[in-house]
Amino acid sequence: MASVSGWNYLLQKGFYLEGVAGSSVREFLHDALGFADGFIDTTVRTIFLNNSPVDDLDATYVKDGDKLALGSAMPGLVGIVMGRDNFYKSFRSGISVKEEGRAAAAPARLSVKVFSTLAVEIGRNLLERGIWVNAADLTAFLRGKKTQILEAPGASADDFLGRLETLAGEVPIRLRFV
Repeated sequence: MASVSGWNYLLQKGFYLEGVAGSSVREFLHDALGFADGFIDTTVRTIFLNNSPVDDLDATYVKDGDKLALGSAMPGLVGIVMGRDNFYKSFRSGISVKEEGRAAAAPARLSVKVFSTLAVEIGRNLLERGIWVNAADLTAFLRGKKTQILEAPGASADDFLGRLETLAGEVPIRLRFV
């Protein structure tokens, strides 16, 4: 399990997922992450869209280039206040997501970060589904885990990392844990 949890670093650093502009946050969580409503309602308690807390998942919409941060319930007073749709949300009304119009449906790529126990809980499934990560971040991360690279397309671990170093931008990854 330690080898799986080590990948949570990339989930917290940030990755990219494809979605549809104009989707509600809830629809994005369903489609891009595979979350069920029950899981969203009970486990994904902290959601930020473009650095602002989200309360209404069905009336807040995503667009291309948005940044989404997800977490489980956070501890303490700040955690309570920042958690979605709670009695204390009025304390953060000045920074909460402002309702915007729904964008026309179009392909969208969102930057996503997953924190706290949520990363531990969903990390394996998310990495097996596939995500896009910054090539430089992935290369730096894998350099320290070279002995764990069991299979690279027609290349040794060193050759694979060397090729990865030449890439710029985001690259798709999908992991299989053995």
